[in-house]
Amino acid sequence: MAQPASERVDPKLLLAIVATGLMAFIGILTETMTNVLFPTLMEEFHIGTAMVQWLTTGYLLVVSIVTPLSSYLNHRFTLKTSFIAAVVLCIAGLLLASLAVNFPMLMIARILQGAGTGVALPLMFNIILEQSPRSRLGLLMGVGNMVCAIAPALGPTVGGVGVAAIGWRWMFAILIPFLVIAGIVGTMTIRQPRPTEHVHFHWAQLILLIAGFVAFVFALDRFGSAITALTANEHNAIGTLLLAIGLLVVSVAALVWFAVASKRSSDPLIHMGVLRSVPFRWHLLAYVMLEGVTIGFGYLIPNLSQLGFGATSTVAGLLILPGALLGAVLAPVGGALLDRFGPMRPILSTMALAIVGILLMLLLVRPSASVWMICVGYIAYMVGFSMAYPNTMTAGMSVIPASMQPDGNAMFSTFQQLAGAVGTTVMSICLGVAQAGRSITADKAAFAAATQRGGHVAFSVLLVVCFASMSFQQAHQYFSAVWADGFPRSRHHAVSDVR
Repeated sequence: MAQPASERVDPKLLLAIVATGLMAFIGILTETMTNVLFPTLMEEFHIGTAMVQWLTTGYLLVVSIVTPLSSYLNHRFTLKTSFIAAVVLCIAGLLLASLAVNFPMLMIARILQGAGTGVALPLMFNIILEQSPRSRLGLLMGVGNMVCAIAPALGPTVGGVGVAAIGWRWMFAILIPFLVIAGIVGTMTIRQPRPTEHVHFHWAQLILLIAGFVAFVFALDRFGSAITALTANEHNAIGTLLLAIGLLVVSVAALVWFAVASKRSSDPLIHMGVLRSVPFRWHLLAYVMLEGVTIGFGYLIPNLSQLGFGATSTVAGLLILPGALLGAVLAPVGGALLDRFGPMRPILSTMALAIVGILLMLLLVRPSASVWMICVGYIAYMVGFSMAYPNTMTAGMSVIPASMQPDGNAMFSTFQQLAGAVGTTVMSICLGVAQAGRSITADKAAFAAATQRGGHVAFSVLLVVCFASMSFQQAHQYFSAVWADGFPRSRHHAVSDVR
């Protein structure tokens, strides 16, 4: 039977998704690609682990700060204008990184890349949500989320192989032509489905959001330093702990103030009304946790394999490649399953597989084991994650009105990036605390053993978070039967009926 014309996917729409997706893919790819470059950058710029990690954490913070602007940009400017701005920012960041002669220059380059990715990522999802045929929404959201799922997984492989073959500067430069191609294709295919609006921009809300996010990530970083200092009986441990607590208080106060200001505003940066939907909140929380786990793996696996098992940067990157490639193939399959069966059965079954993958890594990765056992568990995790992750967002977006989907999209994208920053920081803390008091130059064997112990703690943390995410998905089944948009619901609104 021929499909109705309204349900066919326009080739120009596909090209627009490819263009924005390629730009977002490159931006996200550099997140975990940079993690593998840390040892090289530390040696070249004479900096320590605490400093170099901000190339990733700072980047993710910028993305999480810029992303909430997507709702404003979506109403105020045309999609093509936002797209061109994102391309220019990303290209400028890559060019500056390839020419960087010191750490501050490279840090500025990462900030520019973060700003461009912060515009590009929600732009891709807005195009999918606004212009896709309803019967193909799950499949196209699966393709879009594949960018978020696979790019950070491929990053360590690209970085590990590339730094050995062509050097880290060329790793950034070689991505520029792909952005140029994406810019040309996007400029030719992105269309504007609705008129723009003159909406007010709230600088005060943006400042509060920046303060809340930055203080929160710095608080986590300081908590890690405090734990390390307490372990090593350093005299400044209490002061560091008090600073972390103070930063956490500032973060909570700023975010609460932001929420109050948004509620009182007639045109806020993000309409907090999307959070009135109880099912939306469960899906958002589960989605954020899954992102934190995957970005955490992007930091953990390269560092654990190199510092704990003595693997080369190339091997460290290749450990992730099979799972990433298989996940790339299966991510759209998860969306197709949602289109056919609804969200819950595909989500819960594939998340169970992801948990099995983490359990395999926790149980099999021992001092006497081959480092390639990490690869086995990661394959299982990525197969499950790549199909559960996009469906979680699709199911969450399906329970809010179409008029609020740009705000829901902004909420997902914002906390997705913040989760990445948190995941990287937490994994760094797990390894850093275990390594406290040991030096890789003074006693390499003791340092490696400590890193392995820290890796097992990290695997345990990721297992708990992934299991919690699955539990929240299960809790959604109950709440979706009772609530919709924050109010008691009728049977015909059931999310499980979404196709």
